[in-house]
Amino acid sequence: MKKLLVTLVSMLFVGNLYAAHGPAGCGLGSVIFEGKTGLVFNVLAATFNGTSGNQTFAMSTGTLGCEDAKSAKVTGPVFIQNNREKLANDISRGQGETLSAYLKLIGQENANTSVLKQNFANLFAADQDADSIHNGIVELI
Repeated sequence: MKKLLVTLVSMLFVGNLYAAHGPAGCGLGSVIFEGKTGLVFNVLAATFNGTSGNQTFAMSTGTLGCEDAKSAKVTGPVFIQNNREKLANDISRGQGETLSAYLKLIGQENANTSVLKQNFANLFAADQDADSIHNGIVELI
């Protein structure tokens, strides 16, 4: 049980390290502890954000350091970075929801997906980052 708890906490912590607003996320706790570094301040900010209910409000309204859904900008490379495996699966089949969403995001809803399917191995080579994959897709379509 202890190992499971440690694993879950570690996964949450590592996942939050790469969040756009730092380990604590956005919200009033992050505003209060802005500029403070270290585990203690991150835990305090995250705890305050989570227990006071302000983080949900801030995300919905775009306040307290959060972006609202209307002003948040998702680019092709960001989409690929967050959905790489699902997008790779869809491109390998030539169809799918993730591929459709990506093509809509980049304004290419009517693109010929068979050309992407044919070039799958080149697009998703092991050393390709999200920017390279995006640029390769744009070149092909």
